Amino acid sequence: MSGSNALARFSPKKTLAALAVGSVLFVSAPAAMASDTSIVKGHIVNASGSNLSNATITLKHKTKGLVFTVETNEKGDYLLRNVPVGEYDITISKNGYEQSQENGVRVSIGQSVILDGQLYDAGTDNVERIAVTGSMIRRVDTASSTSGLTFSQDELQRMPVNTGFESIALLAPGTAAPGGSAFKGASSFGGSSAAENGYYFNGLNVTSIRTGLGSIRLPWEAISQTQVKTGGVSPEFGGALGGIVNAVSKSGENEFKFGAEARWDPSSLRASQDSIYQSNGEIDTNTQQDSYDFKELQLWASGAIVEDSLFFYGLFAPRREESEWAGQTTKTSKDREEDRWFAKLDWYMTDDHSIGFSAMNNKRTWTNKTYAYDWETNIVGEKQGVDAPGEDGGKVYSLNYNGYLSDTFSVSAVVGRVQEDVENVVASTDPGVWDFRDGTTTLSQHTNSSVSEEHYTRDQARVDFSWDLEDHSIQFGVDYTKVKVDYSSSQNGIGDAQGWWSVYTAGADDNSGQVEGADYIERRVRERFTDSDVTSMAFYINDSWQATDNLVLNLGLRYSEFENTVSDGRSYVKMEDQFAPRVQAIYDVFGDGEAKVFATYGRYFQPVSANMNITQGSSSIEWFEYFELDQLDSDGHPVITADGSPSRGAMLRDRWYRQKGITEPGLIASSSLKSMYSDEFTLGYQQEVFDTMTAGVRGIYRDLGRSVEDTDVGPVLSKKLAELGITDNVGQSSYYVLLNPGEDVAISYDFDGDGNVDNVNLSAAEMALPEAERKYLALEFTLDGSVTDDLRINSSYTWSHSYGNTEGLVKTDNNQADPGWTTSYDYGDLMDHAYGDLPNDHRHAFKLSGAYDITEELIFGFVTRVTSGRPQSYFSVHPEGVDSCAAGNPWDDCISRYYGQASHYDENGNPAPRGSAGNLPWVTNIDLSLTYMTEIFEGDFTIKGTVYNVLNSDSATNINEERARYGDSGLELNPDYGMVTDRQEERYFSLVARYEF
Repeated sequence: MSGSNALARFSPKKTLAALAVGSVLFVSAPAAMASDTSIVKGHIVNASGSNLSNATITLKHKTKGLVFTVETNEKGDYLLRNVPVGEYDITISKNGYEQSQENGVRVSIGQSVILDGQLYDAGTDNVERIAVTGSMIRRVDTASSTSGLTFSQDELQRMPVNTGFESIALLAPGTAAPGGSAFKGASSFGGSSAAENGYYFNGLNVTSIRTGLGSIRLPWEAISQTQVKTGGVSPEFGGALGGIVNAVSKSGENEFKFGAEARWDPSSLRASQDSIYQSNGEIDTNTQQDSYDFKELQLWASGAIVEDSLFFYGLFAPRREESEWAGQTTKTSKDREEDRWFAKLDWYMTDDHSIGFSAMNNKRTWTNKTYAYDWETNIVGEKQGVDAPGEDGGKVYSLNYNGYLSDTFSVSAVVGRVQEDVENVVASTDPGVWDFRDGTTTLSQHTNSSVSEEHYTRDQARVDFSWDLEDHSIQFGVDYTKVKVDYSSSQNGIGDAQGWWSVYTAGADDNSGQVEGADYIERRVRERFTDSDVTSMAFYINDSWQATDNLVLNLGLRYSEFENTVSDGRSYVKMEDQFAPRVQAIYDVFGDGEAKVFATYGRYFQPVSANMNITQGSSSIEWFEYFELDQLDSDGHPVITADGSPSRGAMLRDRWYRQKGITEPGLIASSSLKSMYSDEFTLGYQQEVFDTMTAGVRGIYRDLGRSVEDTDVGPVLSKKLAELGITDNVGQSSYYVLLNPGEDVAISYDFDGDGNVDNVNLSAAEMALPEAERKYLALEFTLDGSVTDDLRINSSYTWSHSYGNTEGLVKTDNNQADPGWTTSYDYGDLMDHAYGDLPNDHRHAFKLSGAYDITEELIFGFVTRVTSGRPQSYFSVHPEGVDSCAAGNPWDDCISRYYGQASHYDENGNPAPRGSAGNLPWVTNIDLSLTYMTEIFEGDFTIKGTVYNVLNSDSATNINEERARYGDSGLELNPDYGMVTDRQEERYFSLVARYEF
């Protein structure tokens, strides 16, 4: 019978309340971490409402033919783990009772399905019967308080949602796009930075290996379901302070299926935004040559190699991109190709054991052609150098197992490898040359300013166990990951032309040696190399305990260890004894399973990024040279010489080394270093409304308990070495050390070169660094479900406040997507007045998404996000003699002055706390789609048109926040303050045609 009929015929809610309470183990299954499975459970009673033992529940997969059976215990409860996702027909039977059946029950990843039922004596007349009621596949999870959303591919195809985890994540409350172009669209979850999330596919961690910003590129057509976890995350997940995105792939079925889909985003139907100009008239964001055309073809086949047992799924998805863009002096044309493929085999050996294998390739190649260009005339000139090829991406392999070792003990396991590679070949050896004296002017026609080669491999294995008892369901497991980092980089240019070349005006007591107000040329060279590892090991346990009839307690604990090495294998970071409790309490308010109140507490640890093996643990040699200006052109810029470098006069000072390639663990990280972690508290209420929807409210508080930062301790260390009578003979100016702000620092190195290691302890008072603070307060209101049979929505309003003195691993306000290696905490003086509203503070966020069936064949989809703009700041030069630069302060060298516009002061040298300069404008984004479905030649044909950013809104998401800078007359107001540097993507149209048979 249908769910609606079942609801009409079965009204004794008090009886069902007892049934619901008996279903004690309604939790998000940890086993789903390692495979595409979930849990089905419930409680069965007889006609009088008494518990019914030894009733048989049979699940039959509608398309695979898989059959699973389980019997109720003496309490009438049943539980079946490792149920593959999909739709099932479910039968309940027992000798002497009428058999009952419910068809089309959907099992989703990470969402346990509770089916309660009632059986009547066989032959009983005039009794309205029910076995499994659609209404009792309850919308309110009365035994878990993990927050988030789950979407099937079918649901996403009915809405204007672009491919990619970030597009899906933004549908959930409490998520926001950071706005910086370098962040690749990665989302902020609950005020955390965009580099603090975890992404999983078929049980494997597929988070971007180097940066943690989003996931690797995946075969989106092959994804069956995606779950977004935004809070109250259970202990099987770790290594992330923000959120978790967990997805599973499609699998073969008994019926052979073939399909094709073509997508085209034509450049001709993409809107053109205006160029953005600097105050001096120079172009900054040039859109005059912008063009982007995207084409993708997806071909797939699936079926059974052995009926009801061995299944295959295969996808081939070639895509082609043609893009053009220009700057001030060059125009670039890029043709990029990607022949992405995915394959999966699933073998259900017996009813109790199954294995699966999957493999994926996402390697892409491209060719860049660079041309001389004049932005003022918009004329394209001669081709520069040769065609420049490049490639990135890699391969993914995984093997998983699911099985029952007994009726109550099950196991899931997965092993796999993720590879990412980046290689590029420069078309021209010309280095990059810029003039920063009046805005930003590009003087060179370089094709690449840097050259790098990157190879990353993540090997991982995990096993999860579940042991189901009467009032307890215990899950425990272990996971291990080892990342291999092989990286080298340098600046473009040959010989004396190598480097990043910049023209500046000297400030007071400038590091260049030039007098204040005079101009100079800076040459910067930084070469890095590492062949190193990052490893992590974690154990977890969780007990889901039915403490009373109405109260469920989920009591979990995760233990983890992290280690980062330098190239010779020695650890520079080794963090142990990381105990992370995860606790949930859920109370069934009325005892009928339709409303719950819940509270959670969780601690989350963040490992040191693999990026730090490159920026901190590598052999990094960095030096600077400074020159007088020499030959100038008619515009007053240095003339570019034959080797691509600027003409220059005499050196102003000796070469200055910032780093000399030291990889001694005792010098690059404090031996007392502890892990970065955050605590989360939530309190909420959720209730079923209108029979088909749920409404909820959730309060969230997140507190960054400790951070790991890189700080140049040089100014403080020099004082300490003098105090200890140790001469610094190392020959470099900076000593970047990984440390915990606000805590003691312990370093060791042979500073004087006498052959003996010098152990130096810098107390928290001597360091005078403020503790890292990041707090997030939020109140979420949600309303989800079916408004009518034809209209389905997910909606939310979130009020939130993110504040403190650090954003976290990355820094949005200067577009620094360099996890763990931002300017925050580089010097104590940089942290003066850094406390305030943080860049991920979007105080108000309204979200509405869904689909409306106009007819059975025509579907209207919509996604709307309206978000208040992030806070703005003033950045200027730190004034001398005040705050941390005051005489006698550990940071009185005031090194931040050489950072230029990086301190929280206005043009007059007055304090300007972070986020105190107002807010960016609200961002409104409306995406709409129209989908037509019909049957052609016994196959399903779909055509879908989507318009992204229908209103063509172009609100600023980032601006130039440099309030003042050095000029010819010293410190002066920056006329480009407030200039837009990032904005919403322009309106564009996408057409998708799909056929499956």
